Amino acid sequence: MSTSEADLRRDVAVLEQYRTQIEALAQQQEILRVSLEEHLRARETLLRFQQAGKGAEILVPLGANSFVVAEIKDSEKAFVGVGSDLVVHDAIPAQMERLDQRIKSITDAANAIAQRIEQVQRRAEAQSAAVQESYERMQAAQGERS
Repeated sequence: MSTSEADLRRDVAVLEQYRTQIEALAQQQEILRVSLEEHLRARETLLRFQQAGKGAEILVPLGANSFVVAEIKDSEKAFVGVGSDLVVHDAIPAQMERLDQRIKSITDAANAIAQRIEQVQRRAEAQSAAVQESYERMQAAQGERS
């Protein structure tokens, strides 16, 4: 194997690593997007729940597009998970503040991943140019030998 062929193989391997990194980061970004949507939906639901007031009838989602009708007994407090199967029963404004903090953390993480994707994409583009250059050098060297 010639030096230019070895260079080309190395450059292609590095390019493939960048593509793998971009794919992994995109998957992380998708997970964060879904989590952000869920948190925003929870925040909006808490707000509407509080606005509906005590005694209002609401639809409670069960999953699989199924619902039951329920009556609000306490429109001022809600249960929100805080991790490790721990749930806090607290005033809705406090719960919304917790959700806002989580939303900010998720948004910050998503922004950091987006920046990282941009960096890796720039490196991948530069590496793609290096692959092309290595290939052209290898072709030129083979042409000189013929």
